[in-house]
Amino acid sequence: MTSSDPIPGTAFVALPDLPDNHRAFELLRANFSDVQVAGARERALAELSALGPEVSAAIVGVKERITADVLDSLPGLRALGSVGTGRDHLDLAALRDRGVQVVTTPGVNAVSVAEHAMMMVLALAKQAVAGHGAALSGKDRAGMSAPAVEIRGRRAGVLGAGATARALLPLLTAFGTDPQVWTRTPDRHPDLVTRPLEHVFRRSEILSIHLPLTQETRGLVGRDLLALLPEGALVVNTARKEIFDLANLASAVRDRPDLRFAVDDFELASDGTATALGERALLSPHIAGVTVESLGAMQESAVRGTIAALRG
Repeated sequence: MTSSDPIPGTAFVALPDLPDNHRAFELLRANFSDVQVAGARERALAELSALGPEVSAAIVGVKERITADVLDSLPGLRALGSVGTGRDHLDLAALRDRGVQVVTTPGVNAVSVAEHAMMMVLALAKQAVAGHGAALSGKDRAGMSAPAVEIRGRRAGVLGAGATARALLPLLTAFGTDPQVWTRTPDRHPDLVTRPLEHVFRRSEILSIHLPLTQETRGLVGRDLLALLPEGALVVNTARKEIFDLANLASAVRDRPDLRFAVDDFELASDGTATALGERALLSPHIAGVTVESLGAMQESAVRGTIAALRG
């Protein structure tokens, strides 16, 4: 196969909106003789499996859980592009066993996530949601249970040292906070001054979570660590909600009614996370990393990486 020959097999796209990204979609059409796009996101995996051995490449998102059962229906799959940084929706062991090359888009949406985290910090500090409700009710200031606070001069903590954490650090500094970092792998980040985990929790009046979901991080932030936070701390999680100890989150929040939370993830209402956090929480539906700009860039990055994997 030369660089101008079509890549054998079908390229399947699980994201029905990807064809609107003309540059990314034209790259697929220029490199594959057959490109199939899911008719609807909720049916994408069924449509992918139905194509069976025809599929040599697939482009998916974080909603598509690629399990061993899915892979069993795709014996010809050679490369999988996932639009996003996280890999917790992918059975990496099964993909590796089948020789499927996995392409993700780390760092591409870092600015988008960092801006969203900073927005959540400001919204919590300024009581934006409570203020909005008070204005709509006609109660004005009398309808707010607590006043807004400034974040200038407050101490901030960042969990993680990847691209999104690094994009947030200058924003926190620009707003006059003093951020410190904890990472599981400080030896990989010699340019950062990192601190022990409990130290970061004890001093952080603002805490922002930027960790991948792994066996080590699942349930990491629970009652014991939350108890260490200073009075009135603001806790923002634009990573995965499961980094909280979800089974004990409600009781941990009851123990610390002074804390305020913001979380960006899917299914926060249906799985009880919203109820556990209570009315003072600010929630968003996993949109931190999917601005117009970052989504387009991630789609193109996943497509280019998938093509390169097959042609490499």
